[in-house]
Amino acid sequence: MRARSGPTLEHRVVAEQLRLARERAGCGLAAVAAALDLSEATVRRIERAETALDAGQVRDLLEYYNHPEDDARRIRASLVRANEPGWWHRWRDILPPWQRDVIGIESSAGVVRIWHPALVPDLLRTPAYAAAVEAVRHPEAPPAVRARRTEFLRARQERFREREAVLWGLIPEAALHTCVGSPGVMREQLDALRRATARPNITLQVMPLTAGPHALTGAPPLELLRLPVQEIPDHAVVGGPGGDALVTHDDAVVSAYRMLMDSACGAAPAAGVPLPDPYPA
Repeated sequence: MRARSGPTLEHRVVAEQLRLARERAGCGLAAVAAALDLSEATVRRIERAETALDAGQVRDLLEYYNHPEDDARRIRASLVRANEPGWWHRWRDILPPWQRDVIGIESSAGVVRIWHPALVPDLLRTPAYAAAVEAVRHPEAPPAVRARRTEFLRARQERFREREAVLWGLIPEAALHTCVGSPGVMREQLDALRRATARPNITLQVMPLTAGPHALTGAPPLELLRLPVQEIPDHAVVGGPGGDALVTHDDAVVSAYRMLMDSACGAAPAAGVPLPDPYPA
């Protein structure tokens, strides 16, 4: 079994296909485990993409479910790619558990919507801004670890740019006045935001300082992820203290957060309004 570094989208899709195949066959976890001499925990871990996919186990599961052969053949053919480590594998040692769980989703999302109540969203941060945030958030971490975290963020951003996925961000204007690092770092960050938002796939709305309360006022950082495959539902990543986060794909919860995001974006000025310039050269 490979070291746990978070499942790729391909891995999640195969795991979900196996779960659906079991449910369509009308089989319970206990019955499957007993018939194939597995533990219920093993079957559950396979369906949750929490363990590498063993070709023999997958074959036996599909045969037990009497799954249509054409579809079973496609599932088996995708196992090699599903078991390949994700591009983020080299950084697995510095990723918190919640990020290992969601990075495969983010790396394949077609649409990413972000709210941050106090800072520039991480996918839009410059290296200097990101390093300054790391220094404040993790002052006890060795400089080498903080540097690797910043390097990992740059890799996330590069993959996002290569895929040209849609990014829609919402922040309060106060985030652009908060001096992270130094005035020079902030000037660089603001210039980077202007360049980023000139691209057709990136939108940034800024809630003015004079605006009243809105649906996300006081809410923690929020990221909504939409996948281009029907097997995987939308996910929400809700920030917590100290950079921790909760990841959920519960439809009711994600829908509720989506409604809050829609309402807050509707209350903000339209995209394309020039960014404030609190740090002129």
